[in-house]
Amino acid sequence: MRVGKGCGRCRHRHIRCVIPTGASTCTPCLRLGRACHLDPRFQFKPVHHVYQKSNGATARFELDWDKEQVWVDVSQPVTFVLEANEESAGDDRSAVEQCNTPALESVGDEHGALEQYTPASEPVSNGRSGWTQDFQSENTYQAQARSPVYESRPHQDITNSPISLVSDNGSTLTLREASLIRYFIQKLAPWADVCDVNSHFSTEVPRRALENNMVLQAILALSARHDAILANDSDWEASAYHGQCLKLLIAALDKAETNCDENMLIAVVILRIYEELETTSDQQFHLLGSNRLVNLMTRSASSGGVAEAVSWQFLRQAIYASVVQHQPLQLDLQNYERSSIFHCHNDAACANRIIYHCARILQLCCDAPGHIVAQDTWRQISDSVNEWNNAKPTTWQPIRYQALSVADGRPFPVIWMISPPAVIGMQYYHSACIFLTLSESPSHSMSDYERARTRRVQEKTIADHLVMVIGLSLSNESVENAYFMASHLLHRFGYCLRNVVEQEGSLQFLSQVEKRLGWRTSWIMRELEHQWTELAAFDSSDH
Repeated sequence: MRVGKGCGRCRHRHIRCVIPTGASTCTPCLRLGRACHLDPRFQFKPVHHVYQKSNGATARFELDWDKEQVWVDVSQPVTFVLEANEESAGDDRSAVEQCNTPALESVGDEHGALEQYTPASEPVSNGRSGWTQDFQSENTYQAQARSPVYESRPHQDITNSPISLVSDNGSTLTLREASLIRYFIQKLAPWADVCDVNSHFSTEVPRRALENNMVLQAILALSARHDAILANDSDWEASAYHGQCLKLLIAALDKAETNCDENMLIAVVILRIYEELETTSDQQFHLLGSNRLVNLMTRSASSGGVAEAVSWQFLRQAIYASVVQHQPLQLDLQNYERSSIFHCHNDAACANRIIYHCARILQLCCDAPGHIVAQDTWRQISDSVNEWNNAKPTTWQPIRYQALSVADGRPFPVIWMISPPAVIGMQYYHSACIFLTLSESPSHSMSDYERARTRRVQEKTIADHLVMVIGLSLSNESVENAYFMASHLLHRFGYCLRNVVEQEGSLQFLSQVEKRLGWRTSWIMRELEHQWTELAAFDSSDH
């Protein structure tokens, strides 16, 4: 019998276990905040024979118990479990079996390899065109490749290895891979399919994943990261999938200017969701890459099929980033003007039209500093928003509406909608109204008081639309995509909520978003609490 060196977690991750003198936990576990189990793990292996010298010759002795052997009774059955390792690799027995006899010989340390996906053969070039550096800087990628997450996994050449071995039932996926794809279809794809009548992310994208390694790796990375977030676990698995996907994607992006395809766009948009699951350190590599791809694939937003569905999903992602980061949209919206949604009359098309109008407003609001937008332009786009609101289907009327009542502790209205696109569409309508309100610059002829009053009126108008957006989210909890815009608008305009009941309700809402969706909102809550405390101090101070 031998004792395995190192804690269980370090042995499992195949990394060096460093235990400082006098410490009760190893350095890797301390850094990750994990429980460190330093107790020795004993492993036993049943031995059926031994070799000993007898009269100068080696003889084999079978280890059979004497029939007259006296056994001692025990209060409970004792079970020994044989664990697979390199010394028992040649044994025909199962790696896990039970035996009712004590073991007489020990085995070595545990060396079981982690199960890892290995993609099919695809060439990966070392070069990269200039614009792909916006997508992922080489320094960042190399830093990821040197991180402990990557060092802890067995190295495999992703360019020359097969997808996986075919199982008995004919599947080319491991159980873990199949589970992650199923996780994507059931939990994550509906976020992107909310305004797509054909649900391409739930149907076509998984099919592409079975044919394209890059798409498959993107799905595995996103599913693994979201699963780890909800389980409050390490995302080392997701990081490994993400790194493998980047190798394939960067090589494909080298040829993007001459050979763009839908799979590249699918992968980048999925990785953008992966990127959004970060906290405040959103470096927007995949956002920049998606911008370039959508602008290069000029007909993607109007080509129909999965490319158009992915392009509209990315438009929503670009709007989220613009709202939170105060950045202009870098998309060519003319690509979207040719879309068939402007000629369709279903709920999804209606929702996408107001999303487009909202994007136009943001593009004007966040334009280059010093750029003055003509009042006629604002009037034209405001008329488009009002026209959309008046022309929306009658089925978009709430089947139940209950106004908010701060006095009764209900800071948000109850708004039950029939269809998910209607929920999203109305959220973007109120978002468009918020940004149109911001576009109303005060007249030069206004007095100081009138300017101050205009500012207060704007904040009250923004707050009224904001509580409607949150109410739509809370009233239609099955539409998980609705939580995103509400969270982003709270981050941007939560300071406009001055009532304590509204503030407490907003914090509860954000907490619910993180707990249910894994979308990081704790940092938003901290910022809002700081803003509200500071503004309350200003309002209560005596002069």
